[in-house]
Amino acid sequence: MSPTMSTPTDKPTNLVRGNLVQKGIAQNIDFNEKIKKMMKEGRRVTHFGFGQSPFPVPECLVDFAKEFAHVYGYVSMTGIPELRQAIVQMHKQYDEVTLDPEQIVVGPGSKELLFLTMHVFNGDIILPTPAWSTYESQIYLAGKTPIFLETTNASCWKVTPESLRNALKNHKSTTNKMIVLTNPGNPSGMVYTAKELSALAEECRRLGVIVLSDEIYGRLAFDDDHQSMMKFYPEGTILTTGFSKWTSAGGWRIGYAYYPHRLTPILKAVLCGGSQTYSCAPSPLQYAVAKALTTCADELDRYALTCKRILCAIAQHCHRELSSVGVTGHCSQGGYYYIPDFEVCRPGLTRRGITTGKGFSATVLKDIDVALMPMDAFLGAPEDLTTRLCFVCFDGKRALETILAQPPGTEVTEEFLEEFCGPVVQGIAKLKEWVIRHK
Repeated sequence: MSPTMSTPTDKPTNLVRGNLVQKGIAQNIDFNEKIKKMMKEGRRVTHFGFGQSPFPVPECLVDFAKEFAHVYGYVSMTGIPELRQAIVQMHKQYDEVTLDPEQIVVGPGSKELLFLTMHVFNGDIILPTPAWSTYESQIYLAGKTPIFLETTNASCWKVTPESLRNALKNHKSTTNKMIVLTNPGNPSGMVYTAKELSALAEECRRLGVIVLSDEIYGRLAFDDDHQSMMKFYPEGTILTTGFSKWTSAGGWRIGYAYYPHRLTPILKAVLCGGSQTYSCAPSPLQYAVAKALTTCADELDRYALTCKRILCAIAQHCHRELSSVGVTGHCSQGGYYYIPDFEVCRPGLTRRGITTGKGFSATVLKDIDVALMPMDAFLGAPEDLTTRLCFVCFDGKRALETILAQPPGTEVTEEFLEEFCGPVVQGIAKLKEWVIRHK
């Protein structure tokens, strides 16, 4: 054999470009798998580390999925017309915005459409931090380097016109610019007001910044007053959302994106990318969602409202109980999360030689079987003792059925939370005791 020829035992090198492998699997998914493995092995862990709806998919959606299960053919890359038109009507009713169905793309989850949008976009992408762990990796996967915009607890983890200007001060490129905006926030649970979005829209307009507005938790704003960036910056906002959160259909993978006419070149490029990768979103589920939106609006409204009432009550419980022992943070205003700051435990942790968020989270898991993801997983500072707390580890089916069986407006009491959201209540109680020992 020639000395230059490779043998079967040779290991190929440099097979993967970029630094995505260094980033690894999405941290929330990887963490979730590790905790699930612990639980499967018999360890009783309170899992505050993963954000998945605890509620069952609405019955009408399940029924229609069965009805259309026989549909097996490919459908339009953009999504079936019935679904796109139903989406237009939904946003007109709830967000007071008028969308063109021809500018909507339905895909296998909004996550895919977020990535394709970043991938085809020719310009810089601004990423506010802390942020959902996937955004950064998607930007790198798209061959770009993010411009980080640090938000703060003082601003309720929101982007402001001033913080946007400051983020761009040291980036003098004349290329196109896009900012990722998450509303309601992940990991913060914070909701932007109309006034805040209006001011931010004016600054984006002045600076020529496109907004990639991820509003996947929009229908879960607790005050039922979600404000879409589309209302304030319609010509420069790409809206992404879907049905994984407010209808609990995460595994169905039905999401969509809306591109204003001014940004049609991005839409066309996304369609090209989609046609070469996923072809279309699942056909039976598109028909099921379209029929549910057009024939079961009242049922879906009551479902979403009831889920929000339960989530709001458990969010307030978590915030109130942890605040009582000195853990600071803003109470969640929507979705599944809030950011508690355990800085009050710094002295006790220091005595144990623990100085980082990762060390804090690992210690809590070891000491009391409570799983929390440190904030550096969401691009926070490694030394911060903040975390994203997901308050959804309870039996949502029992909780939902119990409230739906009550007269409308029935209060979600502490007694209800203790009975039907017990794992969250008990986990918070264990955290409180642990905090008191480390103050």
